[in-house]
Amino acid sequence: MVSETSRFGRDIEAVAQSAKIIAEAMADFPIAYGAVVNGTWRHIATTSFLAALGMTAAEFNLLSPEGLADPADHERITNWLSLSEKERPTSLTFCATHAGSPGRWLEMRMATIGTQASGVAPNFYVLRDVDAETKLRVENIRVTEQQDSLLSVLTTALNASRDGFAIWKAVRIKSGDIKSFTLVFINDAGAAPTGRMSRHLVGELIDNVVGGHDAEDLTKLFARALETRQVQTEVVQVDSKSGWVGAYENQVMPFNDDQVLASFRDVSNNQRERDRLNWLAEHDHLTGLPNRRNLEKILEDSLLNVRGSNDFVAFAFVDIDNFKFVNDTRGHSVGDTLLKEFASRLRATVGGAGVVARLAGDEFALVIDGVRSATTLEATFEELMTSMRRPFDDITPAIVVTCSAGIALCAGDEPVTEVLRISDKAMYRAK
Repeated sequence: MVSETSRFGRDIEAVAQSAKIIAEAMADFPIAYGAVVNGTWRHIATTSFLAALGMTAAEFNLLSPEGLADPADHERITNWLSLSEKERPTSLTFCATHAGSPGRWLEMRMATIGTQASGVAPNFYVLRDVDAETKLRVENIRVTEQQDSLLSVLTTALNASRDGFAIWKAVRIKSGDIKSFTLVFINDAGAAPTGRMSRHLVGELIDNVVGGHDAEDLTKLFARALETRQVQTEVVQVDSKSGWVGAYENQVMPFNDDQVLASFRDVSNNQRERDRLNWLAEHDHLTGLPNRRNLEKILEDSLLNVRGSNDFVAFAFVDIDNFKFVNDTRGHSVGDTLLKEFASRLRATVGGAGVVARLAGDEFALVIDGVRSATTLEATFEELMTSMRRPFDDITPAIVVTCSAGIALCAGDEPVTEVLRISDKAMYRAK
């Protein structure tokens, strides 16, 4: 009868012989095998493995598997080997050092071959050179950690900014057209108008972050940045139930993966100030009526609109007669009040059919659209003159004035300068 021990010896000898055959057949693969045969480790390595470690076969045969490791790794390897096969992780990676070489990373797997009783040390190993992939993995981890660190710093900086920053990714339909955008990132300042935390907004469609109608304008802006591959800058007026209210200046920059980076700030105060200055540049500060600069543009548009139709545009200069006398006898404060009241009556008479402007002093102008005939125009101005003859009794004591008007009836083909000349000449004749 063959003893259990002798059968085990033949098993491990067969394993060692098989490992030798494999090593010879796979010379280009950096792999080594070993088995305990008759109480002694027998090591078999491919020529590629030996070349990678800078060792000869004789040198390698003198070492135990753990003997290849850096001394700092010995305890870790010993602890790993002391575990049972069920408890031991499948493999162990360690750095092999030899004759002062910088070392290479090896992956070790060990097993017990045959029918030895439990608790006996492993008697077969496989070593694989994993230096390149391990170093690549370590470098990837280093780069990832570095990027995470930089991203953390960048996120902190962006959250400290008063400007909003957001990254949006395009949502496309089957045809490739952009349907919407999904929020990838938004800083705290950007999320603040919504009253929600930035992390609760990430992943939402732009309609849910900004709001329906306003989201359409932003979607077009973002899509234009992606299509042109150019930075887009635009002020978007937002009045959304999602919390965005005001004018936001957006600068949108396209970048990879179908995404855009949008930086934005609330410029409502600046916009209001610009609107105020623009209004002052085009209106009379006392009466709030359009001034001469604005009037010429209004008249030009009215002439263009009536051109080729059966309607006319009426333009008139209107002056308060003897206004200087009011200023001289009642004072400039009363004169200013009279000008405001006079402007109010002009607006009431013209109504929605025209525009009243103040040119200077007591000089006013009217642009009346949709005049059907000279007869209709005469009726309008008769009503206007009647209105002006009524006492201005908001002033104490009340003031009664008359006024003069020079009128031009235009078919739309006349240049603005000619209309002004004709009206001025008509005013001269009226006075």
